[in-house]
Amino acid sequence: MMRTTFQKEVMEILGITENQVSSIPLDKERDFYALAFEMYEKGDYRGAAALFTQLVLTDPFSQHYWHGLASSKQMAREYHAAMHAWSLVALLKEGDPMPHFHAAECLLSLDDKEEALKALDAALNFCKDETLQEKIHLLKAIHYVRH
Repeated sequence: MMRTTFQKEVMEILGITENQVSSIPLDKERDFYALAFEMYEKGDYRGAAALFTQLVLTDPFSQHYWHGLASSKQMAREYHAAMHAWSLVALLKEGDPMPHFHAAECLLSLDDKEEALKALDAALNFCKDETLQEKIHLLKAIHYVRH
């Protein structure tokens, strides 16, 4: 199957080869998504991530697939992969504070406080929800480090 440049870049970001990719027929995408979501809900984060990866490669412009992949990777404690996926969610869903917030959580888990604070600032810039604003301010207060 011929891949677009973007799909090839996605494969590189995810660290997978063409041999690891299977094509999902368009009429089966919903079934795969439902199964991936069910696996996530049951705590099978690695299994869910594998299915969301297939979905992302089928439709790399679906923010829902990227969101599922990012969440699955984060819950599986694969923070670097999760950050890459959250970055793509942020690109596809511009103005949404949540991908930045979750990326900050990953960065904090990796003990990269400086970058986490940048991500929290980005989330705060887009945030309209008071509860999320409070969470952001709390995380910033807990992890603030002067350089």
